[in-house]
Amino acid sequence: MIRKAANLAAHVCSTIGIWISAGLLVYMVVHVNLEIILRSFFATSTNAMSEYVGYALGAMTYLSLAHTLRSRKHVRVSLIQALGSQRGTLWAELFCLAATFVVFSFAAKYVWAILYRDFVRGSVSPSLMQTPTWYIAAAVLTGLAFLLVQIISSMFDAIADGVPEDAVEGD
Repeated sequence: MIRKAANLAAHVCSTIGIWISAGLLVYMVVHVNLEIILRSFFATSTNAMSEYVGYALGAMTYLSLAHTLRSRKHVRVSLIQALGSQRGTLWAELFCLAATFVVFSFAAKYVWAILYRDFVRGSVSPSLMQTPTWYIAAAVLTGLAFLLVQIISSMFDAIADGVPEDAVEGD
């Protein structure tokens, strides 16, 4: 029951994250092309391309982490898997997932502190656009939360089904 709930939550989070990331990628391509057209043919600019494309890239990176882990497309060193027993491999997998959870929880705690501080203070970027800086922290925190949910789901899956096979290139 808990495993099903964790898997459903992870599926929803990773799907939302990857679709938002895909939308941000489309936005970045459109914005860069718009900037090229404006500069080349109209001698003007949006004056925001590098700032907003940078924000989108950062958000896209964090929002896609959960999907990357879920689809097992992350960088993975499987030497321990090849040398160890099934039980040893399971314990190594659980240790790595737990350590990853702790590290990213620590990061999420500090991103939350930054988000809260920037929101309360009304901090804005030191650029012409004066974008509220908590927008960026909110996207990063959302991506980290999605990843933490996926890590919990992966732990339940490893306990129930064992360590899954690595994804093969082309899958």
